[in-house]
Amino acid sequence: MESAVLEQQERETDEVRIAMSKETFLNWSPDDGFLYEYDNGFAEQTTGMKRRERYIISNIQNKFDTTQAHEQRAMLFEESDVWVTDSQKRIPDMAFFTREQIADTSETEPIPAFVVELISPSDKADKIERKVIEYFSAGIQIIWHVFPALQMVRVFTSVKTSITHFETDVFDAGSAIPDLSMTVNELFAR
Repeated sequence: MESAVLEQQERETDEVRIAMSKETFLNWSPDDGFLYEYDNGFAEQTTGMKRRERYIISNIQNKFDTTQAHEQRAMLFEESDVWVTDSQKRIPDMAFFTREQIADTSETEPIPAFVVELISPSDKADKIERKVIEYFSAGIQIIWHVFPALQMVRVFTSVKTSITHFETDVFDAGSAIPDLSMTVNELFAR
């Protein structure tokens, strides 16, 4: 029994990368239940948000619904494609798009000002850090790393600057959404 659990844990942390062109990726429709990001010639398997984490997204969305950005018809999209470069697609758990970005029909991919990533124990540190660099290089202004297992939030305002929050600490979305703030306890309230 113990070896079966260890094998399952190893499978969950193994990174699945499939070599393919961007054109093939854009026309590909996998039906295996996974989401796929794209990184310079490779489709990278990701599990996406877990059902047990939906309450966190709901709490963020409820706070967002009280903001001026929401009144102006901006949106927080769940698991939306974000092309950080022409050859890199990421799927943050939440991404903020203004009304103008949503209405834009040009070929240019919009870059959200704010993203949320739910970090699970199986996420690899180097991939987490690489995404922070990619997001800021693309023009994203603020990132929330939410750690459900630790009941903690780390807010990045640059590649070099982050603050970690616990319990009654208040954190916010900075200039991306000036009136979006909450405590860690509010974020994890069930």
